[in-house]
Amino acid sequence: MPTKFPVERADVLLSKSDPGAVDPHLLIAELPLRTDMTVADIGSGPGYFSVPLAKYLYDGKVYAIDVQQGMLDIVVKQAEAVRVNNIETVLSKEAKIPLDDASVDIALLSNVFHETSSPTRLIRDVERIVKKGGWIVIMEWKKEEMTAGPPLKERIALEDVEKLIDKINLPIKARRTIGKSRYLVLVEK
Repeated sequence: MPTKFPVERADVLLSKSDPGAVDPHLLIAELPLRTDMTVADIGSGPGYFSVPLAKYLYDGKVYAIDVQQGMLDIVVKQAEAVRVNNIETVLSKEAKIPLDDASVDIALLSNVFHETSSPTRLIRDVERIVKKGGWIVIMEWKKEEMTAGPPLKERIALEDVEKLIDKINLPIKARRTIGKSRYLVLVEK
């Protein structure tokens, strides 16, 4: 059973000085975003991407979705600290996201698959909540030995993410390296 990142160590996830950290603005620049979109940050953790996304989406909305209420409580504090009010936190089951069908423009899954026990069920539910013409964006750790990030055995190889995408029968529009330690896959619905 995959382990969830401990809430008591959330400060590690918020650290931009971590050697494996990806600058949120670098990620935002890679996304097909407009300022009025609705984005689901699935596996938001403490809001490392949710808060910068909310700042960018000043006419839009961010759903910060996580399975740990403690992480969502930190998102709320982070948002309040920078006076962002367009984030809605959503406590989720692991592979059953409590959002309506076709309710988001972009679903971002950042470093989530290595923590879920059923990546197939999760990606199918993510596909359900994304609007036609919307995007599923997956960022994961490269399956390489490095000092930062989860252990090598927990990482998901790009080829395995591609196999997951095949199961929902959607086209991969781009594959990129982002930062030194991650890859990014953009899927159009």
